[in-house]
This record gives sequence, structure tokens and C-alpha cells, in this order.
Amino acid sequence: MDAVLFKSEVYRRVLIFDGAMGTQLIQNGLKEDECPDLWSVTKPDVIAKIHRSYFEAGSDCVETNTFGANREKLKKYGLEKEVSKINKAAVQIAKEVAAGYGGYAGLSVGPTGRLMAPSGDLYFDEAEEIFYEQILAGIEAGADFVSIETMSDIKEAKAAYFAYKKAKEDTNKDVACLVSLTFEENKRLLMGTPPEAAAYFFGFIGADLVGANCSGGAKQLLDVVKTMGEFSFVPLSTKPNAGLPKIVDGRVVYEDCVADFKSLAEEFVSSGVRLYGGCCGTNPEYIRAIADAFKGKEVLFESRAEKRFITSIYSILDVSSNFSIYEFKLTNDFSQEDTFELVGIDEDAILIDIDENIDPEVLKSFLLESQDFTKKPYIFNITAENQVDVIDRYYFGVYAAVSNLCGIGGVKVKI
Repeated sequence: MDAVLFKSEVYRRVLIFDGAMGTQLIQNGLKEDECPDLWSVTKPDVIAKIHRSYFEAGSDCVETNTFGANREKLKKYGLEKEVSKINKAAVQIAKEVAAGYGGYAGLSVGPTGRLMAPSGDLYFDEAEEIFYEQILAGIEAGADFVSIETMSDIKEAKAAYFAYKKAKEDTNKDVACLVSLTFEENKRLLMGTPPEAAAYFFGFIGADLVGANCSGGAKQLLDVVKTMGEFSFVPLSTKPNAGLPKIVDGRVVYEDCVADFKSLAEEFVSSGVRLYGGCCGTNPEYIRAIADAFKGKEVLFESRAEKRFITSIYSILDVSSNFSIYEFKLTNDFSQEDTFELVGIDEDAILIDIDENIDPEVLKSFLLESQDFTKKPYIFNITAENQVDVIDRYYFGVYAAVSNLCGIGGVKVKI
């Protein structure tokens, strides 16, 4: 179906997503040492059968068999040069099946498997290049939307989103984008981002949907989704696991909670969910239960969020209320040790006073090296036009700006 129509439909009705791909592949004979993504090339009939099973259970949308089809994940199988081939084959299968049901096919884009710097060795620019290669192939093949999913680090999710934006511009195709994150038991991302900051940020910068997937069963994910709903400008998506995994006779199994998916559907939808499916361990039975409750139900989405917050990786701040500021002068003499000054401060936000002669590479280094260690949102004193692009790219939140460039004066939320 038309990608533009998908973007409009999630604002007026509930769309039923699909369930797990991985567990279905295992049930169809996938071995532990096999590349699941390659089955789109070598066993397209099996992939098509799985997609059909979800549409027949009531799905309006399915995701392609490409969760690990980026060059980093494919290296394990010596397939890093087959990114385009694998992704295009997967999209073609999903599109052909979806056409028979009047449904949509979304390109599944999972994480690289590497940790982002400074915790790991993957930097933003490289991550964006990795995701761009996959997403470009998927959009060129005709994906109705891009599903950036199971992201545990807001930095990696932003790199994938920027890759999507570039691929969309380069192909001149109006393709929607979902950014879906996976949360720990403490209801934060692996690196500490709370759901409200993530939902606010990605909706703010232009994602068409935001959401949460994996992260335990429907009960465990409901509170996260409710919180996201209060801060999201766009409709939500949710794909909970089939409960929590357990080891039984040496195998990973999921506790049966089909009833939870159906009984909690109303609460998910009232929280803003317009795309509802299942993640690890779910199957067509779960999707049928959701479809029985909400298939075709028209529910208009109306955002409850307001543009009065700034965010960091770790927190969100209401700038319409009184708040305190810590001032930090950023010059070309910046070194990584200078970030220690910003650790553990009591003030609510940090004003980064940027020297007008700052080297853009120094500003970039400061942003990439400081944000994992500071908890508070940044306000920038922008002194030159070229600083804006660097901040927009490498600051992982919604920031406020103080600028004399346009005679603003004072603190102004960047909108």
C-alpha cells in the first residue's frame, strides 16, 4: 500500500503489527549457526509463509526479515558485502505478501551489536554510515516505512534516524519512520535514558512514530508506554515480548500471556498506541488476540505533549518553570578531563558558553565525550552559525539556546 497513507492511518485508527520473526524461523528449522537474514534470499517461501501467517491472524503491517541485516551483524557470517541484496530481497517478499492483504511492509532495522563511544568503539558517524547502507536499500526496494527497533542507546537510535533522513532525501521518497526502544527492568534504556526523554526527543526531531518493544511482557511494558504517551508528539508503537524468558530443559521459552496482550489493549491504545504487535516469543496467536480487540477500530490520535522541555541522555527539564544554571566555558583548549567539572553538579541545566572562535571539531569532541558523564540538559550560547549544525547532529536531546545572532536574548527553547 501507499507509504503516505500509512502515515495518515496511524493518526485515525489502530493498526495491528506482526509478531516475532526469530522464533518462527527457529520453528521452521533455522540452526544456531545460520544467518536468519539470509533466508530472505535462500528460503523466500518460508519468509513469505511467516508474513502470511501474521496477515491471516489480523496484522495490518509486517516487518521484514532484516533485523540483523546491517554489515556489522552480517560480518559474523562473511556476508557484509551482501547488505543491499539481502535487504532488497526481504522487502520484495514482504511487499508481495502485503499486497495480497492490503497491508504494509516495514523495513526492520536493528542495532549494530557494538557499543557506542565512549563506552565502546562505535562513533556516531560510523554508525550512521552502517545504517544508511541498509536503510537506503530498503527504501529503494519500496518499504512502506522504516522500523528502527530494539534500540537500547539513544545515540545509536539517533544515528539510525539520521541515516533514515539522508536515505529518504537521497531517494526522494516520502517514507515514514518508527523509532522503537527497548527498556531495562528499571524502565530506562541501557545507558540510562528515561522513556519520557526518549519519546519527547524523537517526536520533536521528526520521527513519525515512537515506541517501545521487547522489554518484557505486556504488563512490564505498559507503564513505560503510558509515560511515553504523556510526552509524545506522535502516535506510539508497542511490541512487548511474550512475557519473560525462562530456561526449560535447556531451551529458552516464554511464559504464556496472550490474555495480557488482549486485556491490556485498551490501556495501550488510550495511552496513544496506534501500532500494536508482539516481539520475542510471540506468534500469530498473540496477534489474533490483539486483532480481535482492535482490528479496524477508529481512534483519533491527539498529542498531549507540549514544547516546553529540554532533555539530556538522562533527564528532562521543564523550562517554563524556574530552574538553576551552571555555566561552562568551552574554548579550543578543551580536553576530555574538563568534562569532570560537569559531573554531579546540583544545578538543573548546564549553560555551554561557546567561544566564538571555537573549532567545530572541538565542539564535536566536547559533545561526544561529555554527554555520557553529565546528567543535566544543555543550554548553548551559540556565537556562530556553523555551531548549530554540529549541535543538532551530536547533541542527543532537545536543547535550549541563547544567541545574539538573531537578537533573541535570554533562554529560548529551540523549536
